[in-house]
Amino acid sequence: MKLKRNKLMHKKLTEIEKHPKQDFQVERIAFFSDAVFAIAITLLVIDFKFPHISKESTFESVCTDLLALRSHFVALLLSFVLIATYWMQHHFLFKHLHNYNNRMIIANIFVLLPIVFFPFTTAFLAESSENENVIVLPLRVFLINNFFAGFLIYYFYWLIFKKYKGMTYEITPREKFKFNMENLFKTSMLLIIFILILFTSQIKIIFVVTLILFGLMKLLNIYGEKKNYG
Repeated sequence: MKLKRNKLMHKKLTEIEKHPKQDFQVERIAFFSDAVFAIAITLLVIDFKFPHISKESTFESVCTDLLALRSHFVALLLSFVLIATYWMQHHFLFKHLHNYNNRMIIANIFVLLPIVFFPFTTAFLAESSENENVIVLPLRVFLINNFFAGFLIYYFYWLIFKKYKGMTYEITPREKFKFNMENLFKTSMLLIIFILILFTSQIKIIFVVTLILFGLMKLLNIYGEKKNYG
C-alpha cells in the first residue's frame, strides 16, 4: 500500500514538474499549430481561379465571370469563419496550458487533421454547388469534416482540463460554460444536419434547419449565461 502511494505521488509530481525549457516547448507546439491554421486559410484563396481577362474582355463579361464564382466565394467565407472559430478555441486552450505530455501532442496533431482537409472539402463543395444531383455528397464530406474538428477540439479540452488538470492554469466556470455551449452545440448541430442530409437532398430544407439550429444555439447560449452568471 505504501509503495503504491509513493508511486502515485511520484506520478503526480512528474506531471507537474517542468523541464527548464518546458514553456518554450509548449509555445513551439502552439506555433506549429498556428502555422497549420494559417496555411489552411491561405490555401482556401490559392485554390481560387480568377476570371480570364484578355484585350477583348469587357466590364460586363468580367462581372459575369465573377458572378459565376459566387458559390466559391460563399464556400470560402464559410470555411474562413469556421477555421477562425476553431483557431480561437484552440488558442483559448493553449492559453491555459503550461505543461504537456505525449498524449496531448498526439491529440493536438489529430485536432489539426480536419483543419488540413478544409481546403479540399471547401473546393469540393464549391465545385459541386451548381449540380443538384451531386451537391449532397460534398456537403456530407464538408459537414463530417467539421464534426470531427469540433469533436477533436472538445476531446483536447477534456484532456487538458479534466484528465491532466495539473498541467493547466485554472479556468473560470463562466469560461467553461461558454466553451462547452459553443463547442458541443455546434458539433451537435453539424451532426444533426449530416443525419438530415441522409434522408433529404432538398437544399432549402437543409438551409432552413441550419438557420433554426444556429439561432437556437445563440439563444440558449445567451440565456444560459444570463441565468448562471447574470
